[in-house]
Amino acid sequence: MRRLTALASLAAVLTLLGAGCGSGGGSGAVPAVVRAPPQEATLGWEEPYPAEKPALVFGVRSFRVTTDGWTADISVENRSDVGWEVGDPRYGTGLQFGVMLFPDDDLKALEERNSRGDLPGIRQATSYRPSLPAVLRPGSIWRGTISAPGALAGGLWVRISFGPFISVSDPPTGAASPVVWFTDHAYRLTEVAAEPA
Repeated sequence: MRRLTALASLAAVLTLLGAGCGSGGGSGAVPAVVRAPPQEATLGWEEPYPAEKPALVFGVRSFRVTTDGWTADISVENRSDVGWEVGDPRYGTGLQFGVMLFPDDDLKALEERNSRGDLPGIRQATSYRPSLPAVLRPGSIWRGTISAPGALAGGLWVRISFGPFISVSDPPTGAASPVVWFTDHAYRLTEVAAEPA
């Protein structure tokens, strides 16, 4: 049920893109970060929005950490009677497809961070195969692979981010517009390479 629908919240996410990269105040020691080794997980996540009578269904088939970045096989299905624009320069936010890293998979803590506008930055995808549609039409599904270069920290939990989606007319009952979705499910990045079989 994670979603950001207010433009102010969307802007806050963009502001947080660099969060956690500095050595700002705080009395706690900064934990050592270990680069996650290459790994692959078959996930099979499917998350509807809204939960009752979904307008959009977000899927994550698999996630991989490679030697030089990450890759996710994802999908978005439009089960509503309206089209959804995928990204929109009018909002000045750009695409928000990518990964978000969390210290745990605690949904309650995630809800609290979301309500405070204290989410980690999105590590945005830089490649989309095939290209995203300009509009996800009623009844259609986009399936593809998103990826980006850059190391991820081992031991953290990955959630996948999708959006923004802007309804081309009034959004369906129970849905809002725009929508940026990040998954309820999370995958824990291993800290050491798996032993060969």
